[in-house]
Amino acid sequence: MRAPATRPLSVLVVDDEPLAVSQMRWLLEAEQQAAVVHTADSAAAAEQALRTEQIDVVLLDIHMPETSGLELARRLRDTPVIFVTADAQPAVEAFELEACDYLLKPVRAQRLSEALRRASAALTAVPPEAQRISVLQGDSTVLVDIRDIRWVQAHGDYARLHTVSGSYLLRAALSDLEQQWEELGFLRIHRSYLVNIHQVRRLLHRQSKLSVDLGDVHLEVSRRLAPAVRRRLEAG
Repeated sequence: MRAPATRPLSVLVVDDEPLAVSQMRWLLEAEQQAAVVHTADSAAAAEQALRTEQIDVVLLDIHMPETSGLELARRLRDTPVIFVTADAQPAVEAFELEACDYLLKPVRAQRLSEALRRASAALTAVPPEAQRISVLQGDSTVLVDIRDIRWVQAHGDYARLHTVSGSYLLRAALSDLEQQWEELGFLRIHRSYLVNIHQVRRLLHRQSKLSVDLGDVHLEVSRRLAPAVRRRLEAG
């Protein structure tokens, strides 16, 4: 298992109480692990933020009108959740949803810092028994074996995963996938491309330009990354 990422996190605070949001924002502003803080006062507003912003972790209240925090957490597949509530009773159900942590209000700075470290570790860990990723295709959820992904292309706020059977969109930044999948053999070759080195056939040198041959597609290697790419691929 990899060590937790050191980059600061983009955090979404979801709570219908303005005072609770203000207190959490104040704690996060003093927390080195938090880079950007977004807020939402309902599950609907949270889902909108998750669609439009790059969110690493959600700090989620449980008791909210209309849609509860537990209901919202059931819809979140790839984003770590830390529950923040004044009620200890739903803790068992919360952990059944694989929450990173369960913080009771009022939240102490030390406990918040510990919970963020757990969320960061969850973002970077790729255990061998869980090397599949779920992606949406139309109205269905498809499980894709990460080892079957040949290359990944930056696609706005998403990443397009290219496999032999087709391509799929995943809401993730290429830089995050680069860190998470490094141990599985994925290598950054360009600001727009991440390749599975096990799928690379040849390293091509043409007209002072470097590219990787995946059989049916050649992907350009940026000049800045060329030395590192050459060393990695030539080392096998």
